[in-house]
Amino acid sequence: MLLEPEDELITHHLSIKDSNTLLSGLKALFQESTDVEQIRLLTISPDSWGRKMIRKWFDCTDYQARQALLLKKNKGLLAFPEYFYGNKHLTDDTINLVKEFYLQDGISRASPRKKDIIHINKLPVSVRFMEITIREAYQAFILQNPAVNIGKSSFYALRPREVKCIVPLDTCLCIYHENMNLLLKGLNMYMKMNSLGQNGGFEVINDKYLISRIVCGIPTENCFTRQCDLCGMINPSDVLRENNNINHDENASWSQWKTLNNKVDLLCTNGSYDLLLDEIDSHWTMFLLHSYFTTEQKEYIKNLRLNSSDSTFIVAQIDFAENFTIFHQREVQGYHWNNKQITIFTAHLKAGSINKNVVIISDYMSHDTAFVYVAQGLIVDFIKINIPLVKKINYLRLVVKKILRLMFHYFFISDGASSHFKNSFNIFNLTHHKDDFGLEACRTFSSTAHGKGPCDGLGASVKYTATRSITTSGTSICSAEQFYEFTMGFNHNAAKVSTTNEPPIYAFYVNSSTVERTYSEILKPRWEKLIKTHRIKHIRSFHQFNVRPDRTLVCQRTSNSIDYMTFIYTDKDKSESSIQQVQTLNELHFGTFVIINNNGEFLLSKTKLINHLTQEIQVQYYEPPFPGTIFYVSRSRNRNNFNINIQNIVLVLRHNPVLGEQDEVYLNQEQFTDIKSILEEF
Repeated sequence: MLLEPEDELITHHLSIKDSNTLLSGLKALFQESTDVEQIRLLTISPDSWGRKMIRKWFDCTDYQARQALLLKKNKGLLAFPEYFYGNKHLTDDTINLVKEFYLQDGISRASPRKKDIIHINKLPVSVRFMEITIREAYQAFILQNPAVNIGKSSFYALRPREVKCIVPLDTCLCIYHENMNLLLKGLNMYMKMNSLGQNGGFEVINDKYLISRIVCGIPTENCFTRQCDLCGMINPSDVLRENNNINHDENASWSQWKTLNNKVDLLCTNGSYDLLLDEIDSHWTMFLLHSYFTTEQKEYIKNLRLNSSDSTFIVAQIDFAENFTIFHQREVQGYHWNNKQITIFTAHLKAGSINKNVVIISDYMSHDTAFVYVAQGLIVDFIKINIPLVKKINYLRLVVKKILRLMFHYFFISDGASSHFKNSFNIFNLTHHKDDFGLEACRTFSSTAHGKGPCDGLGASVKYTATRSITTSGTSICSAEQFYEFTMGFNHNAAKVSTTNEPPIYAFYVNSSTVERTYSEILKPRWEKLIKTHRIKHIRSFHQFNVRPDRTLVCQRTSNSIDYMTFIYTDKDKSESSIQQVQTLNELHFGTFVIINNNGEFLLSKTKLINHLTQEIQVQYYEPPFPGTIFYVSRSRNRNNFNINIQNIVLVLRHNPVLGEQDEVYLNQEQFTDIKSILEEF
């Protein structure tokens, strides 16, 4: 083999000496590389080299040389030998998607206890506990994301540190779900012990199985309210009695949570199989409705958060945390019985990718509507300051149920606590939200005992940091104001080391005198004008409250309910009004007298037929047009049946006028005056 002179240049303008240096470095790199990288490096060998030449020059194995030639032929130079990787690497998008899925409400829940706090990157993070098993979570993830290819082991490995599988002692559970689970637990135990044939095998019965067997294949709201003509009369016992392989002679045992002497206790009962089925039937109607509310509201709130953005609406989940009890590291005997407490009100704000955590600290110890009103004012001011797009007015149509026209919508989400959230006074304040704070608002409630969310973790976090500082650093906190100063300072220091330069939690302080002054100057005079007997009936059965521009409340059993009820709060000064404006067909009845707008003429009319399907009303016209006090049936206008829309109806008379012998109609002076005052606005 002839060698060229050392200083002779080759085609890439390198000398033989430089080329040898590079080749020696390549050999050294090959020896230090991993198995996968060695296969990649072998693909740069000349095309004329065979397996033996590659093995000799690189000092590799025969297997590596063979795999390199195949890889080079199929995928080219420096290609990755994917078969060495087993499964493909998960993309960053998939990893983030799985982690976000674990943190969803319904998959895991934030612990409200201050001891359930861990530190991640030197910041306190509330622990979350799985509400379902990993297998169930994995199945739910695959159903929601069918295009994502991930195995169960990888799904489990991506579980965030703060999400724990082992759930501690559960408290504050839903009594409807828990009682039904206890009944079905007793039923399954009885079936297991008394099955005939099939070697004792039986199908485990759960609430989902019963719901799927009882309601229609494509269920509607009527199916869950037991008003469906097809499934409304079917009971769980009808389904359970289909199993003829059960010995009915033995007694069954089950447990139930019941209230006796104003105390809740778990009672154990023994009885016949038929008695157990009767007990399940007695709980079924309430459980089915509650289960429907829970599922509907959970899905609606989930979609509400996903669809929020900084250019449309903000979702604000609000709640009271458990009070913080002031304590000291060194206490004298007897102080234990004189502990003071601090009110903590939490709010989680979400607008698209923007998430803000807010806590409001106060020495006002009543968790009532007055405090909620003051807290709402602080939250709205915080939104206006920290989200610049609030200044941009966008007239949008958002589907809550009714389509609303608004410049910025503000959703409150809370549980059904009647003392401070779901009561007539708080809902009445909702009708004044636009005037009081400058933002329109509606309220969305979760079903009873299913209001767990990010607010639970906020309260736990601020109480944990204060408790840890008191016990380890000797910090002294003697009042609500000092607790606020500590919380604000802690989060201010956390913002300095954060990549976003924002505190994880924004803290505010409200003095008790501020709440009392707001109540005496604003809320008390407003509430005293209300008629005490004029309240929203069955207010706890509604989970969605929207406000129309005329302050009419739209109340829905679920946020997606097609049916709804309207309600107008009446002042004492307006309690004697003889007319009212009509908003829905439900406010009309056969024979009701209305005033309609017919091409600019206001005609007194009488409803003859109401078609809820087409949303049309057939009326009988009277003449002459208003104004007037005596009206006669119109012979010319009533020759044909006329159908009008609800938009043509201006108002409805609360009480029918007096009818004469010839079917003439007489308006009294009060009705005439009230109608005239309304029509002057047109």
